[in-house]
Amino acid sequence: MAHAARVVRVSNGRMKAGCFADRRFLSGTRGALAGGLLFLTACGGGRAAPPVDPTGPPRPGGTAVVAVLADMSIPLAIVAQSVLDGNLGGDVMYMALVAGAWEEGRLVFHTAEDNPLAMARSYEYFGPDSTSLRFRMRSDLLWSDGAPITAGDIAYTYGILDAPALASPVQHYKEFIDSVTVVNDSTVDFHFSRRYPEMLSHTALQPLPAHIFQGTAPGELRNHPTIRNPEDGQLVVSGPYMIGSWQRGQSVTLVRNPNFRPAGLLDQVVFRVIPDPTTRLVELQTGRIDLLTGITHDQVPALRTGAPNVRLEREEKRFYDYIGYNPRGFEPFADREVRRALGLAIDVPGLLAALQMEEFAVPAGGPYAPIFRDLFDPVGQAPLPWDPAEARRILESKGWGDSNSDGILDRNGEPFAFTLVTNAGNQRRADVSQIIQRQWREVGIDVRLQQLETNTLSDNLNRRDFQSALFGWSVGLTPDLYPLWGAGTPFNFTSYENPEVTALIEMARTQRTEEAAADYWRSAASAIVADQPYTWLFYLDQIDGVSNRLQGTRIDTYGPYQRLWEWWVTDAPAAEQGAEVASGAGAAQ
Repeated sequence: MAHAARVVRVSNGRMKAGCFADRRFLSGTRGALAGGLLFLTACGGGRAAPPVDPTGPPRPGGTAVVAVLADMSIPLAIVAQSVLDGNLGGDVMYMALVAGAWEEGRLVFHTAEDNPLAMARSYEYFGPDSTSLRFRMRSDLLWSDGAPITAGDIAYTYGILDAPALASPVQHYKEFIDSVTVVNDSTVDFHFSRRYPEMLSHTALQPLPAHIFQGTAPGELRNHPTIRNPEDGQLVVSGPYMIGSWQRGQSVTLVRNPNFRPAGLLDQVVFRVIPDPTTRLVELQTGRIDLLTGITHDQVPALRTGAPNVRLEREEKRFYDYIGYNPRGFEPFADREVRRALGLAIDVPGLLAALQMEEFAVPAGGPYAPIFRDLFDPVGQAPLPWDPAEARRILESKGWGDSNSDGILDRNGEPFAFTLVTNAGNQRRADVSQIIQRQWREVGIDVRLQQLETNTLSDNLNRRDFQSALFGWSVGLTPDLYPLWGAGTPFNFTSYENPEVTALIEMARTQRTEEAAADYWRSAASAIVADQPYTWLFYLDQIDGVSNRLQGTRIDTYGPYQRLWEWWVTDAPAAEQGAEVASGAGAAQ
């Protein structure tokens, strides 16, 4: 069949594009950008700003404005809840012993020599089988209130990390850490129960100021006065910027931390809460914001032609969408060949063409995206081909036939019918589910579509109360497959269990180095793919729009807020809007 015949139009024949998520773990809601730039004036946008000349040396001062979907919740890395919590806690307001970066297809960690967000000047493995790590910290580090940052802050943070009452989303970092020992104020030792590849990664948590939080029970940390009211510098931080003001539901304004070196160039960074996607796009085009993450793919051509002051950056292949099958909810899903047949019936290349996503997405075949130099296997993790004839053959071999000629397969009087659920407000997934519903119908499968509010859907997934789900993950930059595919783990929504995979994961996790573990990770991924607990659909780039007024940004697979202290703004007329936003004017309605 010709490719053109495989492209499916949706929603009254009009091509539509969906949302793009920017969570670290779980892809959350982000509504469709209804309409395009051709309709911005009708949406109340106004004229686009004149072209900006970004030439010249970096200049200190000024305000940059960033649009975000939702407000901050808890500005503390170890208990972060919202996307903004994680971004500010992980990249902007707090330092760690070592600082992560994405280089040449792998996650690496830098010391203070290469990145001032790193507290450690150096580190070394020591002890029996090199199961300990010693960090030698900078001795000139200060918290934003002027107190020294010491090894005691590291030990305190890891001491409460696995407290059940804290319920930290990163408590698994402590799994193989036996103890954290303070040698002196600028030297700290981590002692592990065994040598494994993630040792350095698991020591890279942003520590808390012990002099502020000691004496607070872990379960009460979220209610600490500096967390409830972090404005005007009351929240003690270690990174380049701290919270100057917080207008709940409208904006968070960051100001320089006077004790971080090098000092940030910008006076302020304002994160404006703009829930409506069309409004966010208008604000970017007209120069009222400087950075917008998660631009939908069908808006890119219009931005390229109609917004000369905006450059587009990519966070390459940081997300993937998938369909997960729950055998507890629909018994036929217990058969991996049935799951494979469902995947063969989906035309992913045609789907990407229909949603105008071909430039920014590729068909997915397994848990490792092509960005992973050492982990992606184009054979063992190859995307399934589109082969509806083979899908029908498999289903027929399993006893599924159309006994009453109604076009729906049945077996023992029961139709092949189930519900595919996705999160409401995500237009991309709504469109994808419509396309897949039609493609499955062509092989005799009756699929009902359902949309649930994201938190409700997440609760259902956690309780395994679903039949099939179209959802997504952020691609973790470490190789560990255990959180998603370990037997009984919280994010193993499909209740997947394969002893071979369990053994391979355990072998990978016990290797001395990442290089030694890579073969095991690849083999585990290939074994998971062979079982098809998911139909992997596509890996996606996140597209971020940056005003040419904002310079010094570094956006890549690692994220959009790297080295924020180096951001600066030009003398363009739009710069005057920063103070207006910071004072509350122009906030999203």
